[in-house]
Amino acid sequence: MQVIFRNVKTNQELIMPVTPPGFTVAEGRSVETLDMAETGQVNLPGLRKLFNQRLEFLLPSSERNYTTGGWTGEPYTVVDRLAEWSNNGDVLRFIATDTPVNLPVLLGPVEHGQRDGTGDVYVTLELRQYRELQEESTEVNQDTGNLSRAAPQEKKEEGSYTVVKGDTLWGICRRTYGDGALAWKLAEANGIKNANLIFPGQVVKLPDKGSL
Repeated sequence: MQVIFRNVKTNQELIMPVTPPGFTVAEGRSVETLDMAETGQVNLPGLRKLFNQRLEFLLPSSERNYTTGGWTGEPYTVVDRLAEWSNNGDVLRFIATDTPVNLPVLLGPVEHGQRDGTGDVYVTLELRQYRELQEESTEVNQDTGNLSRAAPQEKKEEGSYTVVKGDTLWGICRRTYGDGALAWKLAEANGIKNANLIFPGQVVKLPDKGSL
């Protein structure tokens, strides 16, 4: 396996000379736990988990039997390239060959230094998965399995929603606006004192998201 960084804008590639000891990718969504009055705790699906890790790479000062082919032994050339991408805010593809991992990431500050007098450089990279906000909004709507309920323009036409058994303001906001955390603002807009307490048959006004 090799680790490759590819600049999305320029298509420049950087093959790291030594593979890090390991990395972990979490798939799926987080789970949000809410305390519901008279009901107790409930668990609701949250946002998709993002890849956020700090990885350390060795940049040897010369070609070794464990470095990738073509390594010239110029560690600071790699450091300079990574620092340039970090300063520019460029989106990179983090690719681990022989695995399904191919993620868009942003680079945090590039930390580097030497330890043992050999000229080898150790560089630590903070990788944070990049996500288009518009894509996330569309994805949330699709995950409901009911596009007509999730689309904001549909809700703007209706202007209100009648609560049914099992509904929560968090779930209504997630379906309507794509953001369950707006539940408390929706409660305030409707004069509901306890955002965790709504009843079947109750009519909830659904203002435009921008007015919450």
